[in-house]
Amino acid sequence: MIRNISILATLALLVTTFSCGDDDSPTPPPVVDDDTANPVVTINAPANGSTISTTDATTTVTIDFTATDNVELASVAVDFDGSTVLEVSSFTDFQNYVGNVNQADVGDGSHTVTVTATDQAGNTGTSSSTFTKETANPYTPLANEVFYMPFEGDYLELVSEAEATIVGSPEFAGSGYESEDAYAGATDAFLTTGTTSLQTTEMTASFYYKIRLNDPEPEYGARAGILVMGPEDTENEAFPDTQNLRTSGFRFFREGDAESQIFKLNFGTGEGEVWLDGGDLARLETSSTDWHHFALVIDATTAAVYIDGGLVAENVEHTGMDISGTDLLAIGSGGPRFNGWNHRSDHGMIDELRIFNTALSEADLESLTGLEFGEIEFNPDPGLTPIEGADAVELMRVSFDSDFSATGTVTPEVTVVGNPTVADAAYVGAADSYITMPSADLAKDEFSASFWINVNNEPNRAGLLVIGPEDSANESFPDVQNLRTHGLRFFREDGGGDQRFKLNVGNGTADTWIDGGDFADIPADVTDWRHVAFTVTGTSAQVYLNGILVAQNAEMTGLDWTGCDLISFGSGAPRFTEWGHLADESSLDDLRIYEGVLTQAQVTALMAAGR
Repeated sequence: MIRNISILATLALLVTTFSCGDDDSPTPPPVVDDDTANPVVTINAPANGSTISTTDATTTVTIDFTATDNVELASVAVDFDGSTVLEVSSFTDFQNYVGNVNQADVGDGSHTVTVTATDQAGNTGTSSSTFTKETANPYTPLANEVFYMPFEGDYLELVSEAEATIVGSPEFAGSGYESEDAYAGATDAFLTTGTTSLQTTEMTASFYYKIRLNDPEPEYGARAGILVMGPEDTENEAFPDTQNLRTSGFRFFREGDAESQIFKLNFGTGEGEVWLDGGDLARLETSSTDWHHFALVIDATTAAVYIDGGLVAENVEHTGMDISGTDLLAIGSGGPRFNGWNHRSDHGMIDELRIFNTALSEADLESLTGLEFGEIEFNPDPGLTPIEGADAVELMRVSFDSDFSATGTVTPEVTVVGNPTVADAAYVGAADSYITMPSADLAKDEFSASFWINVNNEPNRAGLLVIGPEDSANESFPDVQNLRTHGLRFFREDGGGDQRFKLNVGNGTADTWIDGGDFADIPADVTDWRHVAFTVTGTSAQVYLNGILVAQNAEMTGLDWTGCDLISFGSGAPRFTEWGHLADESSLDDLRIYEGVLTQAQVTALMAAGR
């Protein structure tokens, strides 16, 4: 009898009846005899554990989610703090549902979103996200700052208090440069904002960025847009999704390969365009897991790109940036206004995005970031991959604020040899002068050191930090010491007129050299402070100059401390003297000794903190 026909059968009959000649009808679900799989629910926003900070006491929160089933969805429900705010039971796609709902009047405090999906067999899948809403004090912009997005769990621009428009499903990183969160890109995802406050021909953009390629999309992953304020390509009516009008606005993007990426800036002058391509100076290895600071500066006649404070590209003779038609700023993608060369969405992470309506000076940028800005005086990064290891733990520090005393968990007695002095809160070397201390509690299996140097290259070679054994076999010449089978020796010497920094390590029977060549040079005309760090383990060693990894050996066969009972700082003496690596008459500061591997992030942080 008809009354015994099941509802599903009736629906199937109706679908069959009305789908004749209708190409837009949904595809029937697959037939599964024994469906025991639960639906899968993903909440894209708000992110679990995130904080949404607004200047208003209440705000509207967009709940963005997906639900999928292997056979057929029956219903999807969204609960906000225990109350149902959305129920769906009709689906165009039987197996997939992408939904969002705006929850208004969300006040301060903790809130929980729960999405539950049920399939036709009664299987249930659930996902929850708990976030915090807080009311922030109204943001006070910095001088000339017209745009600031901190990405703290939302996409709010704090100067205008306007939310960015979300395209696709961008994500949050879960941690930022020095904060709780950051923007994290995703496929076909980015943000857009209006540009009313950005309509100036002079500008500075400052932000932190962590590189991450689009691995699932090799055709797009090797290039991406990052920050684009360009005009619509109205003459490209035949291909509106392929935009590439570059006569006004600016485009900042990356391109390269799976190993490294070069960062480039392009902006329009009305009649033409200007390119800033720093080549190797503007290159980052894709293996980098660190945050890097970027600054883009454009004024009436000059333009510059800085990475981590280093000037990587410059133009000093352009005719000015034109802003005609630049009514849209895209963040995290070249699209929609700069995708003609596949500079599409970027999977990288962005934090602390600030835009100013003037060209900030290098001094202004230094005040903003704490980095040192200027021309790169070292050779470009040689592209070495940092050696992985646990973060180093500081054991001892000699700050030279007023004397030579050590502080820390290990505080050896410091012995002064000769006549070094302390001036302007720094060690000042002198002929035949240095400091020593016992090494018993500092010579660890994994050893790292960090200090600052303002080089005095007369004499043109000197020892800096030496932990070596006494050359007891050299009884005839006890003042000529050079036993390198144990311990380590870090020193400098002439390299074509510049000062080259080298490390030597003994494994018990032989020694290993870590020599970065030209990359490890400080130019002879440099007269300011530079940061130096090195790490030694039983299998590896690496040397950093001003945060750049300039030399390494990842195939060492041991580190042996036998007979190494003394550290000398400021000289090769008394244990490393044969080749004239004697007292350093440079100024040295903030000696730190660690147990463990100094990571690149730790070295960068030490350098950024200054001396």
